Amino acid sequence: MSTKAKKQLDAIFWPSLITILLLLIWEGFVRVFQVRSILLPAPSEIAVTIIRQWDVVSKHLWPSLYLTVVGFFLSVVSGILVAILVTYSDIVRKGFYPVIIVSQVIPKIAIAPLFIVWFGTGATSSLLLAVLIAFFPMTINAAMGFASVDQDIHQMARTFMASRWQIFWKIRMPNALPYIFGGMKISITLAIIGVIVSEFVASQEGIGYLIKLAGGLLDTPLMMAAITALSLSGLALYGIIAAAERYAVFWQTFKDDVK
Repeated sequence: MSTKAKKQLDAIFWPSLITILLLLIWEGFVRVFQVRSILLPAPSEIAVTIIRQWDVVSKHLWPSLYLTVVGFFLSVVSGILVAILVTYSDIVRKGFYPVIIVSQVIPKIAIAPLFIVWFGTGATSSLLLAVLIAFFPMTINAAMGFASVDQDIHQMARTFMASRWQIFWKIRMPNALPYIFGGMKISITLAIIGVIVSEFVASQEGIGYLIKLAGGLLDTPLMMAAITALSLSGLALYGIIAAAERYAVFWQTFKDDVK
């Protein structure tokens, strides 16, 4: 077996093994100590609940995923654009960049009620909160990537009369891609949190609403089923970004395979 194949197998085998062991321990604990499902349902009961009530879970899952993906996309685009302005504009870097950093001190859950007042209880407030939360790591990571170019390479490109546009696409952007994908991995999880928090505050659909509804009904298995479906969906989105990173940042993958 090649080294690359072995690394790929290890990346799947060990997380799967640990997850299965934890689920078995959880299942055994619930059954041995006869824990009531209202307190802690067994993994098998959660799986049965997902299957039996998939129509309810999926009905609320898709709106949350849609807003998450759209909010994530907007945060990536806006974060990269602001990072470019920070890189090339002294005014933005000195004037607005500190404001962006300070704004992250404000707890986002405290902003959710304001968004409900300003934009209503529909999808707009959930979308904007997701963008707001996911925007910061994208901006910071992309700005770090654009600014971390080797100055010798930059000077050599200027010596050969490369334009600012050519330097950006040929040097800065490839150099920033690992940072950008790192920010994307963080932003996708934060976008999910933003949507769910908004649905907790005021919404008539979505996984956040379903979790709140199930909690009010003391239906813990349904609550855990909604959380499980959301977690698996978030893991799938993260996996898509990781796969895209391996394809886009192929030189980084090559270096890792050589080691």
